[in-house]
Amino acid sequence: MNPLKYRGLFYLMIIVLLGNLSSLTDLIIHPDIHYFDVEHFIVGGTTCLFTLPLFIVIERYLRKHHEIKVEKEINYEGIGRYGWQLAAIWTIIVFASLAWNITLHKQRTTKIALVEAATVFDEDLMFYNWATSHQGVFVPIDEKTQPNPYLKNIPAHRGTTDAGKRLTLVNPEQMIRLVYEKRTKGDGPYGHMTSLDPLRPENAPDPWEAAALKTFEDGSDDAHTIEEINGEKYLRLMRPMHADPSCQECHPSAQGYRKGDIGGGISVSIPMAPLLAMSKQDIFTFCMAHGTLWFLGLMGTFLGVKRLSESIREREQAEIRVRSIIENMFDGLITLNEQWRIESCNSAASRMFNYSQAEMLGRHIGTLVKASDDEKKAEITDQVVTPLLVKAMGTPIELTGERKDGANFALEISLSEMFRGPKHLFIAMVRDITERNMAKDALLESQARIIKQEKLASLGTMVAGIAHEINNPSQAISFSMDGLKMNIEYVKQLLKELQKYLQADPSQLPEERERIRRLMAELDMDLVLEGIDDIANRNIQSVERIDHIVKSTKRMAHSEEVFSSCDLNTIVSDAVVLTHNQVKYDLEIVKNLAPHLPSFQGLAQEMGQVFMNLIMNARDAIKEKGLSKKEGRVVITTNHNVKRKCIEVRFEDNGIGINKEIINKIFDPFFTTKDIGSGTGLGLNLCHRIIDTHGGEIIAESEAGKGACFTVRLFV
Repeated sequence: MNPLKYRGLFYLMIIVLLGNLSSLTDLIIHPDIHYFDVEHFIVGGTTCLFTLPLFIVIERYLRKHHEIKVEKEINYEGIGRYGWQLAAIWTIIVFASLAWNITLHKQRTTKIALVEAATVFDEDLMFYNWATSHQGVFVPIDEKTQPNPYLKNIPAHRGTTDAGKRLTLVNPEQMIRLVYEKRTKGDGPYGHMTSLDPLRPENAPDPWEAAALKTFEDGSDDAHTIEEINGEKYLRLMRPMHADPSCQECHPSAQGYRKGDIGGGISVSIPMAPLLAMSKQDIFTFCMAHGTLWFLGLMGTFLGVKRLSESIREREQAEIRVRSIIENMFDGLITLNEQWRIESCNSAASRMFNYSQAEMLGRHIGTLVKASDDEKKAEITDQVVTPLLVKAMGTPIELTGERKDGANFALEISLSEMFRGPKHLFIAMVRDITERNMAKDALLESQARIIKQEKLASLGTMVAGIAHEINNPSQAISFSMDGLKMNIEYVKQLLKELQKYLQADPSQLPEERERIRRLMAELDMDLVLEGIDDIANRNIQSVERIDHIVKSTKRMAHSEEVFSSCDLNTIVSDAVVLTHNQVKYDLEIVKNLAPHLPSFQGLAQEMGQVFMNLIMNARDAIKEKGLSKKEGRVVITTNHNVKRKCIEVRFEDNGIGINKEIINKIFDPFFTTKDIGSGTGLGLNLCHRIIDTHGGEIIAESEAGKGACFTVRLFV
C-alpha cells in the first residue's frame, strides 16, 4: 500500500468538500440559486486556495519525519506544538470561510432588497409616466381629496360632471404622493417623491434624500444604502427625475427648471426585517456547518498528531531494535549508494576491516578488497570490483578482503538492493570466512580420509571375495591332484609291466601278456583314464575361473587419472564377479545387458566401485526385508537411450525400499539409515561424486516396502 497515494486522495477529498461547501449550503437553503453560480466559484476557489497550503504543510511534515534517523531524539512536545499550529491554521481557514460566506450572504440579502426596491421604483416611475402622459386625472372632491392650491395657475384644474358632481385635478406628483401615503400605513415598501426645492414644504426631503439629491447634481444616477427608520432597518434607493415641459404647468418659472434638469427624485424604502429574519436562519446554518467541519477538522488534526506521535514512537522503537540487532550481528552490514560508496555500516563491519565507523563512511567498497600485483588500487574500484559486485547480487561470492593494516583475509560478500524514496541503495552483507575455510579444509581432509577408508574397506571386501573365489577353484585343483597322482601311479605300474613284457623272453610272452591283461582288469584302466580326463577338464575350468577373476581384479584395481574408453557391460560384469562371493547366499543377480553398447570416456575402476556399491546396498536392503536367497533378486539392465544420447544401467531390487521423506537426502555425505557401526553414510555420496565427475547422473526411485531402482546415465 502506498500511503502517499491515499493521503493525496484524502487531501483532494477535503479540498473538494470545502470548495463545494458554499454551493452545497445554498443548494439546501436557496435551491433557486444556480449551483454553478459565479459567487460559488469565487468562494470555492478562495477556500481551496486557503486549504491547499495547510495540506502542503502537513505533507511536508509527514515526509520530513518519514525518514527519521534512530540516533536523533524525536521532540514529541514539538509535534504537539505543531499540532496546535495546525489547529490554529485550520481554525483561521474555517472561520475565514465562515466570515466570507456570511459577508457574501449579507451582500446577497442586500442585493435582493435592492432588486425589490428597483422593482418598486420602476413600477412607480411607470405609474408616474402614465399619469404625466394624461396631464393628471380628475377625482371627486371629498374630505381626503381637496383641490390642490398649487394648481391654481392651471385654468381647468376644477370641473363638474353632468350629474353635478364636483371634480378636482390631481397632477402626477400628487397622485404618486397620495399612493405613497397610503402605502406607508402598511408594513411593506414605501416611497417618496421630493426635491431640494419643493413647492410643498411638507414634501421636503429628509437628510438622506437631500444628500442623495446633491449627488445627482454631481452626476450620480443612483443612491442606495441601509438606514434606520423609526428604529427599523430599511434599504433605501433613490433615483433622479428629469424635468420636461409638462413640469412648467405646476412649477413656476421661478424655480428655473428646464428640460433635462434634475427636478427631484423618487426614493423607495424596503423593510429589511423579513429578509434579515431569513438571513439569520441561513447564517445559523452556515455557522453549524462550519462549526461541524471545524470540530471534525480539529478532531482529525489532534487524532492525526496523536497517531503520528505514536507511529513515530513505534518507528523509533522498531528502528532502535533493528539498530540493536544490526549492531550486535556477527556479520558486517554495509549500506552503499549507486557509486558503491559506503553510507553506513555496523560495528562488525568496521571491526572486520579495522576501521572506525567514521573512517568507513564515504569509502569506495573497492578499497576494502585486495588488488592483485598488476592492478592499481585506484583501478580496482571501478574495473574489477563493480562486475564482481553485480555478480554478488543475491548470490554470495568469495573475495580477498584487505584490512586497514594491509592484512588479507577471506571475505564473503552478497548484495541486495533497496529503494528509499528516490535513492537507490545496496545492502552488502560481509563475512570473514577465514575460520570457515579452515574448518572446511579440515572437513574436506577428514572426509577424504573417510572416503579413502571407505574405498579401502570396499577393497578389503573385494579382496576377501576374490580370495574366496580363487580359493574355491584352487582347492578343487588341490583335491583333484591326489586322485590324479593315484591314477598316475596306476599308469606307472602298468607301464612297468609293459616294460617287463617288452624285455621278456619270447617264450614267456603269452604268460606275460596274460598277467598284464589281469593287471589292467584289476586296475580298471578305462576308469583311470576317464578320471584323468575329468580331473584335467575340471582343473582347466578352475584355472579359467581364476584367470577370469584375476583379469576382473586387474581391471578394477587399475587406477588411472586420465579418462579412457570404457565398456559398460564389461564393468558391470566385473562388478558382479567381484561381489559374487558376498551376495551368493542372499540373492540372485539377473543381467540383461544390451549388446553393442557405445563406449564412454571414464575411469573403469571408479565406475566399477559405483556398481559394486549399488549391488552391496541392494543386498543389505534385501536382507533387511528378510527375503531368502530364492526370493531376493537384483536385476541389472543396460541399454542405449538414443533420445537422451546416453547409455544407462539400472539396478533394481525387491528389498525394503526407501521412504519418500528421505529419498532426497540419500546422496548427502554421512547420511545413512543403517545402524550405528554398520555404515559411514559415504557410499552413495561417493557414487554421486564419481558419476558427477563423469558428467552423468544417478537417479533414485523407490516406494517403501517395494524395493528401489537406481539408474546411472552416462552421456556419450
